[in-house]
Amino acid sequence: METEAAPIIPTTTSISPVDCTKAFNELNLKEKLYAYYFSQASWVGSKICYFQRSYESPALFYLFQKIFLNETPEEVKQKLLHNGFDEVQVQQIFVYIGTFFENCGNFKSFGDCKFIPEISKEKFLEFIKLTKAYTIYQPQFDFVWENTNYELYAYHNPYQIIEFINNQGHTSYYSSNISQQNAEQISKFMEQKDINLSPLNTRLLKHSETEYEILVASITKDLQPEKDYEFEGLKIKITYGDFKPFLASLNGYLEKCIKHAENDHQVEMIKSYLKHFENGSIDEHKNSQRHWIKDKGPIIETNIGFIESYLDPLKVRAEFEGFVSVVNKEESKKLEELVSKAEGIISHLPWPKEFEVEKFTKPDFTSLEVLTFASSGIPIGINIPNYDDIRQTEGFKNVNLGNVYSTPKKENVLFANEATAELYCKYFKDSLFVIVALHELLGHGTGKLFQKKEDDTLNFDQEHLLHPILNTKIDTYYDKNETWHSKFGDISSSYEECRADSVAIYLSCFQESLDILIPEYSKEEQSDLVYIAWYEIVVSSIKGLEYYNPELKKWGQAHTAAAYAITKVLIEAGQGLVTIEKTEKEGKPYVYIHLDKSKIWTVGKEAMRKFLIGLQVYKSTGDSVRGIEFFNKYLAVDDEMLEYRKIALDNKKPRKLSLQSHVKLVGNEENVELVNFESTFEGLIKSFTHHYEGQVDDVYTEWLKYHNEFRIKHNK
Repeated sequence: METEAAPIIPTTTSISPVDCTKAFNELNLKEKLYAYYFSQASWVGSKICYFQRSYESPALFYLFQKIFLNETPEEVKQKLLHNGFDEVQVQQIFVYIGTFFENCGNFKSFGDCKFIPEISKEKFLEFIKLTKAYTIYQPQFDFVWENTNYELYAYHNPYQIIEFINNQGHTSYYSSNISQQNAEQISKFMEQKDINLSPLNTRLLKHSETEYEILVASITKDLQPEKDYEFEGLKIKITYGDFKPFLASLNGYLEKCIKHAENDHQVEMIKSYLKHFENGSIDEHKNSQRHWIKDKGPIIETNIGFIESYLDPLKVRAEFEGFVSVVNKEESKKLEELVSKAEGIISHLPWPKEFEVEKFTKPDFTSLEVLTFASSGIPIGINIPNYDDIRQTEGFKNVNLGNVYSTPKKENVLFANEATAELYCKYFKDSLFVIVALHELLGHGTGKLFQKKEDDTLNFDQEHLLHPILNTKIDTYYDKNETWHSKFGDISSSYEECRADSVAIYLSCFQESLDILIPEYSKEEQSDLVYIAWYEIVVSSIKGLEYYNPELKKWGQAHTAAAYAITKVLIEAGQGLVTIEKTEKEGKPYVYIHLDKSKIWTVGKEAMRKFLIGLQVYKSTGDSVRGIEFFNKYLAVDDEMLEYRKIALDNKKPRKLSLQSHVKLVGNEENVELVNFESTFEGLIKSFTHHYEGQVDDVYTEWLKYHNEFRIKHNK
C-alpha cells in the first residue's frame, strides 16, 4: 500500500482556552496553595509522558524548552524575520512546537499517529542555530540534533505509529529490539505469584536474546538486592529508580500539599502517593485510591500516577497523568441526583442481574472545571481507579470535566445536512453532557467480573448460572492474577470504551435519564438532544476512520474504534436507521450521514440491547477468545468504509488544541495567581515554559541514560 503523506499540523489550527478563572477566584488561599503544589507535582511528573511517547520526544522537549526559556516567542520571531524567514515559516515552527508540547511529544495523543514539521529540515536547523540558547548550550543542542533529526522528519514504517517493531511501529515503553511476543513473555514472568510485579509504572529493555531488564519508576533504587531471575530460559533483572529526579521533585511538591489539605482523607491519600513514588509499589498507589474514593465532594479534586494504559500497544503499561480541578456546584447537583437514582436506571440494562455487581456502591460524581491536566491530552470525563479489585468491592469516582467541552461552529460540522448541522451546534454541549454522565457512571461503573478469589472460591454460582448466549455452564473467568487488560490485550481499551458508549446511548432512550440530566428542556427538545447524541457517535466514527491503519488493519484510537463498532451495529440493524449517502461537494467526493430519528427508540434501542448483552457477557466471563472474535467483527473495515476514510481525510478539520492557564505562587505563600495566555501558538508555547518552571535539565540527563536502547537502528 502506498504510504500516506506525512501529516503536518495546519497553521489554521484553533486553540481553545480551558478557562477556570471564575472557579479559581472563588477559592480561599489555603485551597489555592493546595492547588498550586498539586499542579506543580503534576507538571513535574508529566515530563515522564515525553519518554512514553517516542525515543526522540524527551530530547526535543529539552531543546524547545531551553530555546523559549532564554527568549520569548516574540523575540525569536523578530530574530527569524530579520534573518531570512517569512511570517509563514515562523508560524510553521511555532505551530509544530506548540502542538508538540500540548501532546507531550511528536505523536498525537488522540490517535497515536505522528506529526512532523511543515517547514524543511534545513530551515528548522537554521532556526535552532539562530537562537540565543544555541550559543549557550551548543554541545547539547548539536548532540540532540544529531541524534533526533532523522526521527523528527521520518514518516515511514516503523516511524508512523506507536506499535511494536514487529507490527511496523515503535514504542518507547520498550527498547527498540523488543517484539510483542518478547513483551508478552515478560508479562507472564511478572504475573508469577512469587514476583507479582505490576507493569503499570515500568519500561522494558532487552540487552540480548536471553537478557531483559525491567525498569520500575521510583525514587529509591535499592529496594531489594540486585539479582537475575530465571524464567523460560531468560535472565531477567528488575531495576528500581527509573525517573528518579522527576519523582523526587514531584514528592517535594506533594509533601507541601499536606498542610493545605482539606481533610484527613486527602492527607492519607497524599501519604500513600509519597510511598508509591518513593518505592514504586502499585499496592501503595491502590491505597491512595482507597482514600481518594472516600474523599466525597471535595472543593478541589485531584489525582496523580500511572493511570491509563491506552498508549501501550500491550495495554498493560500506563501513561503518567496528574490533574487538579475545581467543583462546578450547579452541574454537580444533576450528577449527584443521577447517582442517587442510579440503581433504578441500572435495572434497565439488558444483561441478567447475575452479571451485575450485587450492590452498587454509590460513587462520588462531580462536574469539575479543569485547572491543570498534566498529561498528553485532556479527557472530557473520567471514571477511576482502574483497579478492578477496588472498583468491584470498594467503589470508584466519576468526574465530568465541563470546561473542556467546546461548541462547534456550523461551518465545521461535517457530513450533516443543513437541518442536522443546526441541531448539532444547538445541542452538542448538552447532548455530550448526557452521554459523558451515562458513559462514566453507568458505562464504566457497571458490570461484574467473574473472578477466582484468594481462597480459590469463585465469586459467582458456577453450578446454577447458565451462560446467556451459549446456554451452558460458565467455564471461563478471571484467575487471581488476571485482569481485564491482561486477558483481552490490545483490544481491551476500545472494547471497554465501546461498552461504556453503548450503555450511554442505550440509557439515553429512557426518560428518567433525561429528566435528571436535562430537565430544563421540553420532551421534544430532549428527543432532539438524544438524536444529536446518537448522531455524534455515528459521524465521529466516519471522521475517526482517519485513525484506522489500512496496512496493519488496526485502530489507533480506542474511542473512535468504539464509535465505529457501534455504527456498524446500527447499520447492520437495517430498516433505514443509519444510511450513508454518497455525493459530491465542491467537485470532490463527499458523504451525508443520515440517522432516522424516529427509529432510535425502536430499531436502534433493540440493536444496542442485543449488542450490549454480548459485550457484557464476554467481559464478565473473561472469555477473551469469543469476546475478541465478537468485537472484531464490528471493527472490520471493508472497501466501502475505506472509501469513506479517504473522503474523511480529504475533508478533515484540524483538531483543536487546549490552552491551560498556569498556577503561580507569589512570594512565600503570600498568594497564588492564575496566569492566562493569549489563544495563539506563541501563548501556547509560553504556557508550557511556565508550567515546568525551568526544570528541564533533568530531562536531558534521563534521556541520555537509555537513548541508545530506545533508538531504532537505521541507515540514514
